[in-house]
Amino acid sequence: MTPPKHSRLSLARRLRLQQLAVFEKVVEAGSILAASNELAMTQPAVSKSIQELEAQLGSALFVRGKRGVTLTDFGRLFEHHARTMLAELRLLADALNAVQAGTAGQVIVGTLITASATLLPDAIQRLQRDAPEVVVTVRVGTNAMLYPALARGELDVVVGVLPADAANAPYEAEGARLAHVPLHDEDLCIVAAREHPLAQRTRLQLADLQQLQWIVPTPESVAYPAVRAFFHDAGLPLPPRRVESVSMLTNLVLMATAPVVALMPRSAVERFARAGLLTLLAIDGPRYLSAVGYTVRAEREPTAATERFLAALREAAQHSGDAG
Repeated sequence: MTPPKHSRLSLARRLRLQQLAVFEKVVEAGSILAASNELAMTQPAVSKSIQELEAQLGSALFVRGKRGVTLTDFGRLFEHHARTMLAELRLLADALNAVQAGTAGQVIVGTLITASATLLPDAIQRLQRDAPEVVVTVRVGTNAMLYPALARGELDVVVGVLPADAANAPYEAEGARLAHVPLHDEDLCIVAAREHPLAQRTRLQLADLQQLQWIVPTPESVAYPAVRAFFHDAGLPLPPRRVESVSMLTNLVLMATAPVVALMPRSAVERFARAGLLTLLAIDGPRYLSAVGYTVRAEREPTAATERFLAALREAAQHSGDAG
């Protein structure tokens, strides 16, 4: 059977938006049965929706197996565009809600370790005071993961360390222009648990710590070039014994259970230091400054809910600067 020729109008006539939502849920759930439970639909109804969608597209979307379903190559292609269309629908719903209610909607935030400990929680608290019905969803990852998701419309804003050349040229991801807005400068510091043997030393040299177990950001993170520069400027290689992690929870547990030191952005650890969980080690060494801020789609106006969140971010950054 020859697959149908597709055009914008033919797809608009054949496809139904509910089919896209059902398709997305089957992909997420991994089986027709699990998707039917989450959608509160019968299993035959979900199966029929997928079969109709496959017939309209002229190709199979899933390979059925005993343990569930997996996407075909054609299905993976369709999934990429289906997620973009559903993301646009979410933005439309948020825009309509914002116009009608003023404070309704959802903001999906991508973040990194730098912003997740101080700047982002403060901004969320400020937003919830002014617009308590706005739902904030936080997704953690590296910029290599978050920027493409922002370009596809799956995120509204990314908060964290900005690329080194952010001020010089616009950043592009998947054909979309991204705009970076710096909020404050960031420097790296070396930290350990309060009980670490070196925590009470008043003067240390970076070379003294070279053979210890270290935690540093992952190679794909924006902060990694700063890590390399930190040691290079001191005339040292990267520590041979190291864990590469941007997970704050993992880093805290490692430092609490072993004599580990970590090279981390200062704002990510200051709150934990004030709480007595971490200690900033007294080391005379190079400091690397970078910018922390947020990134949005350059050509898309933010929804009212997202604009409120961005204002809360700016206020949180200003308050942190005044406090410092």
